[in-house]
Amino acid sequence: MPAFPTLLTSFLPEAARQSPDAAAIMDPHAALSYADLARAAARIAVALEARGVRRGDRVILSLPNSVGFCAGFWGILHAGAVAVPLHPETPVGKLRFILDNCTPTAILAAGPGAEAARAALNDAPALPLIDPAAFLTEGPAPLLAQPPLLDRDLAAILYTSGSTGEPKGVMLSHLNMTSAARSVAHYLGYRATDRIFTAVPMTFDYGLHQLTMAALTGASVVAEASFAQPFFSLKRLADSAATVLPLVPSMVPMIAPLAERFDLSKLRLVSSTAAALHVGLIDQLERLLPAATIFSMYGLTECHRCTYLPPEELEQRRGSVGVAIPNTELWVIDAEGQPQRRGATGELVIRGSTVMQGYWKNPEATARRLKPGPFPGEQVLHTGDICRLDEDGFLHFVSRSDDVLKIRGEKVVPAEVEAVLAAHPEVSAVCVLGESHPVHGALCIAHVAAPPDSRDRLLAWCRARLDPHAVPGRITLHDALPRNQNGKIDRAALRTPALQAAE
Repeated sequence: MPAFPTLLTSFLPEAARQSPDAAAIMDPHAALSYADLARAAARIAVALEARGVRRGDRVILSLPNSVGFCAGFWGILHAGAVAVPLHPETPVGKLRFILDNCTPTAILAAGPGAEAARAALNDAPALPLIDPAAFLTEGPAPLLAQPPLLDRDLAAILYTSGSTGEPKGVMLSHLNMTSAARSVAHYLGYRATDRIFTAVPMTFDYGLHQLTMAALTGASVVAEASFAQPFFSLKRLADSAATVLPLVPSMVPMIAPLAERFDLSKLRLVSSTAAALHVGLIDQLERLLPAATIFSMYGLTECHRCTYLPPEELEQRRGSVGVAIPNTELWVIDAEGQPQRRGATGELVIRGSTVMQGYWKNPEATARRLKPGPFPGEQVLHTGDICRLDEDGFLHFVSRSDDVLKIRGEKVVPAEVEAVLAAHPEVSAVCVLGESHPVHGALCIAHVAAPPDSRDRLLAWCRARLDPHAVPGRITLHDALPRNQNGKIDRAALRTPALQAAE
């Protein structure tokens, strides 16, 4: 079956055909050309098929940013399966839920990801557990197959927290992902000569799309496992002569104190997504990287990117997240329920081919987000984000319309954090609130009725049971939490300065 341009499985074969010897992916331990990457992906696809993986089956991919992650992702797709990328530090309890929810046929993992998978499987039926590293350079070199897929078939399921506290699987078709890659790569202007330094997790949609956009344009990806040690990451960034740096706002303060110690002059492009890029962070980036063009962007996993701010508008519209990306429309629904495209505030709505197919096995949550659009037979995404469109049609993020917090680009459900803290034997009451933050977008603040010396124990309890971004940024201890006349915790009272600082 010939490759079709709206299938993700058309990207890697075309890159291998056009530029077989060009660098595709590298990490501190390995590097592959596009021809080598195609061969590695083909070996993984054959291995998955030999273990019973068939078209439409889900395959979990639990690895840090690496050559192995990249080869595993393309191998899953070329087996006709659906990639389910998960951070290797996903808590075991969450992983168990996802395993039960998406019922994978196989798992690609190594190191901490493999250990978590074994713990999560426990007494469940054994699943094939495969380390992609075993297929990178050794073994036969089969042709990269073109499975019999349609562009409406699923390519990936990306799990994100939902309003109930349970993870929700965002279903993305091949058309969703190829549309996003083409649109974003087009306005960013990715080139075959680019080296994309990717420290943003590839299990996050923007990190994952660095792989798709690189294959689409023939660029190469420099995979950085994390940005937890910024000095060493910046050294590798400088040594790699990278030209493109995708980041999230929380990385900027980590870069600022160290950037002048390294030659980052090769960077021609910096893009930011997840939370809106705060004005002060834009100022820092312009000072630190004067030769780089800065793109401030905004998006959700449910539609990848919504908007970008054209760089020529950055000076006069620093507080805006921009205009709709190519091949996308947006508007807001005002307080009267009317769609508005200028001079109004309301819930943001997105229309276009990047909009997800829905949430895996969650029709109720899907119905809350996907609703009939302006034309018969279509559905548009009601994002749950409150935004303002100015008189020129530029978008400004205001807040979430529900209680879900967005911290470092990840959604955090207060009810999930409350449930974890409430299970601690020293806690008699808990209320979790959000507090705005110029770097992380928001902070998770836990108000807890517990002994005055319990803070460290409570933080350790949370770290063992929650994703890192969901661990409270601050725990405020109280003798008792205030309650209203109905006996419910008085959330408004907890927002007063006196109670916020209570010990």
